[in-house]
Amino acid sequence: MGKASASKKIKRVQAAGVSRSPGQRRNIVLPALIVGILIVGSLLTFFARDYRKGERADAPVVNKDHWHAAFAVQLCGLFQDNEPAPDNSDGIHIHSDKLIHIHPYVKDAAGKNATFGVFARNADIKLGDGKFTLANGKTYANGDKCTDEAGKETKGRVALYVWPPQATSKTKPEVYTEDIGKVRFAEQGMAFVLSFGPEGTEPKLLLPSGTCRIPTTVTRHHPRPPRRHLLPRLPMRQHPTPRPRRPQIQERQAPRRSRATSRR
Repeated sequence: MGKASASKKIKRVQAAGVSRSPGQRRNIVLPALIVGILIVGSLLTFFARDYRKGERADAPVVNKDHWHAAFAVQLCGLFQDNEPAPDNSDGIHIHSDKLIHIHPYVKDAAGKNATFGVFARNADIKLGDGKFTLANGKTYANGDKCTDEAGKETKGRVALYVWPPQATSKTKPEVYTEDIGKVRFAEQGMAFVLSFGPEGTEPKLLLPSGTCRIPTTVTRHHPRPPRRHLLPRLPMRQHPTPRPRRPQIQERQAPRRSRATSRR
């Protein structure tokens, strides 16, 4: 009896698990729908990534984007003060806030043409093959003597260190020793250090100042302000100040006589 009852329970469970009759086809609509959703999602992700790459390749856009990037010059381990440069026809220059402002006015300074070389030209920094010359006329080249903070003389090397946006002290920068002028301003919030120092040493990530931070949001560029008129400004017409009026004194009128009094 025990074996028979157990076999009956097994048959009942098997019968309950069968949701289709013999010869009936399985429903493949739901699996096909899931597979289709996965394929469409993958294609949308792929095209969105390509569109994003194309958008970044065209940026910064002329008279539209306004980016910022930190910049400093390091000589033998010591950071130098940046000289602010006025705005120019390219739209890539540095302010007194130690930030490179990138808002191109022309196509030659936008997109792939927004390079470190354009900024260096406007900042009066001459870039060469393994050397650079600052605005004060001093030239630093590979192999020149460099005295570090400890007083030790070694051979120096010219390099450009580039950090990505939102980098920290643990982020490793990209090092460029050739074609420094062709390095692009590819994103908002990058950091650049033009260095001449002992080979093998790496400058620290330096923000513009102790309390200043690199903006992380892209601001839309305002149109170039119109030029001031060259004609002299005419003086405004001045109206004479009115004289104060004298208060009017009301004369006291004599009381009228009645008709009866006048006849008398």
